Amino acid sequence: MNKHLAVTLALLLLCSPMAAQRKKKNGDGEQPKLAVMVQSMDKIRRVDSGCFVYALPRTVLRLIVEVERRIFSAGPYAAYAEKYLGITGVQMVSSTRYHLSSVALDAYVEADASHLYMVRPLGNLKFDFLKMTKDGLMLLPETFGQAAMSSGSVNTFGLSDRPLFTSMAVDAMFRTVKVKSKPKKADADSLWLAENAVEVEVPVSISQQAKTQEERASEAAQFIFNLRKRKYELITGEVDIAFSSNDGLKVALAEINRMEREYLSLFVGKTEKQAATYSYDVAPSPQQESCAVFKFSPELGVQDVDSQGYVVMLELRPENKYAAANVQPADEDSSGFRVRLPDVAQVRLLSEKEELQRGRFWIYQNGKVVNIRAEHFLENR
Repeated sequence: MNKHLAVTLALLLLCSPMAAQRKKKNGDGEQPKLAVMVQSMDKIRRVDSGCFVYALPRTVLRLIVEVERRIFSAGPYAAYAEKYLGITGVQMVSSTRYHLSSVALDAYVEADASHLYMVRPLGNLKFDFLKMTKDGLMLLPETFGQAAMSSGSVNTFGLSDRPLFTSMAVDAMFRTVKVKSKPKKADADSLWLAENAVEVEVPVSISQQAKTQEERASEAAQFIFNLRKRKYELITGEVDIAFSSNDGLKVALAEINRMEREYLSLFVGKTEKQAATYSYDVAPSPQQESCAVFKFSPELGVQDVDSQGYVVMLELRPENKYAAANVQPADEDSSGFRVRLPDVAQVRLLSEKEELQRGRFWIYQNGKVVNIRAEHFLENR
């Protein structure tokens, strides 16, 4: 946006009548009114051949929100972390939390569908379309949605499984149990064998029995201590292992550290982080002071305004640049173009706890619609 736009327009509005007065004083007479008709699209039903349509611009505030999701999975041996490793304060329950990692606030211009006009030249007139659009006073059809379509892509959270816990134990997860079977009742053969002191092989059944959760936790803790002992021996050189280079020792220590982290996660749990980006476009109505954009919940993330969570809202404070200026509003003069002078507003993005972002933007719909003579847009003028 041209930052000298307001000054340029003010001079333009003031110079036109002054130039006309000078010509009249010099005896040249006033210039005849140009044969052009500008009509609001609300009053017509079709666009005739030879006519063109333009729109007044309006400002759309674009909010880009980046959210981080943290998925925590409690370790299967969390209840035994203090007993076997001396680690206190371990989280026992899995959870999912959301966090606003960054917020960006920007603005772009689009056509205001409530302010469309058709221009009907009644003579052989050629208009400078570049002059009509370069300052953003009006938008032609080919630029109605150009700024909006150039926005960046938006991604949301994908599907994710809970992190897997890996066991690299060298001990089996089951124990072998031998059970000797006994005869249900004595018979003649067994009594005769017993009386004659004959040894009899008692049948034995072998089965696999799963170890308890605490037994597996104890073995995992012992495995961690063994890893730490091996790492200490490698670092101090207490083991007789020759590496071809220092890189070999580094690789060995890195693998031991990785295995230790995997086993510690069985007690302290794992956390997975994911990111998502949300985009919101808000076109404030004229002189609107605030607007709810979305709600946010640490447990649910980004939500609609009618859902749970605290409200994230835009606050606008117009500076009313033209409040003291004598700027005449647009009239129904069909020989002039209607253009919109933007106002400036301080924009803040607020949550119930803090200010997330702020900026200063041209807000077209907070400005004034005025008339500009058609001569300003003629070619070779």
